[in-house]
Formats: sequence, C-alpha cells, structure tokens
Amino acid sequence: MPAINARIIGAKQIEQALINAFEDWTKEEINEKHWDSQFGDRKWDYEAVTLRKNRETVGPRPRDIYDLGELYESGIKSYKFTAGTSSAEASWHWDAKNKGKTPEEYAWYVHEGEGTNIRARKFTDQVSDAKFSFMNDVGLNLLDRVQTALSALNAN
Repeated sequence: MPAINARIIGAKQIEQALINAFEDWTKEEINEKHWDSQFGDRKWDYEAVTLRKNRETVGPRPRDIYDLGELYESGIKSYKFTAGTSSAEASWHWDAKNKGKTPEEYAWYVHEGEGTNIRARKFTDQVSDAKFSFMNDVGLNLLDRVQTALSALNAN
C-alpha cells in the first residue's frame, strides 16, 4: 500500500509565504513587466496630434503613453511596499505634473481622458482594487506565485 501523509502548516508560515509572493509579484510583475507593457508595448487609440517638448509630432494614430517618460518614471520610482501584521499593500503615485498647462498631476488627464487628452487610457485598471480580477493575466500570475509559495512550504 502506498504511504500517504497530510499535515497542516502553521498560520504564520502561510501568512509569510503569501506576503512574500505578493511582494515579489508587485515588484517583478507589476512594477516592471506590467507598467512596461502599459506604457511602451501597448498602443492606445488617440486621434489628436501632439507636439512634444522635444519637437516631435505624434498622432493621429494609436500610440503608447510613454511619451517622454516623465509619467512612467514618476510611477515606477514611487513604488512602495508595506506589510503589517494583518495586511500587505503595494502603491504607486503617478505624480508627474502637466507642465505648461496646469499644475495638476498629469496621470489623471491621461487615465480619464481629461483636458487635452481626448481619449481615456486607463493604464491602472488591471491592478487597481476596484477593477482587479483573478481572471486576467495579471491576476492569474499572482495566483501562480501564491500556488508556488504554498507548494514550497508543503515540500519542506
């Protein structure tokens, strides 16, 4: 007869494995791959013609939202991960300013299609609390990381 084992791992070890998986996911999959995808790889519909500060004219055509990189860099550099006794959180603050037009944070205009940004480009939706889903690539990747972390616990 085959030998069968079953055991329960302590709650603290499970909690730490989940926090570690979440932190790795936010660093590697979101702060690196996902934001690169949203800002550089993805092309967003945009009908307007824009004259950039570097005198390059872009549009009208699908285009990325990287532009000169100020908005992208503001978010990437603001990444913050915190873990407490009962939760873990990752945050980004896209605080590049809308220079020359208003002192407002430019991310709102890009994300919501406000001001001269005539089309909304909702680059944060797949990661935000309100729109997050385990049924897309971003959410499935987190589940994979959690599964791997818990399997590693069980193997030890």
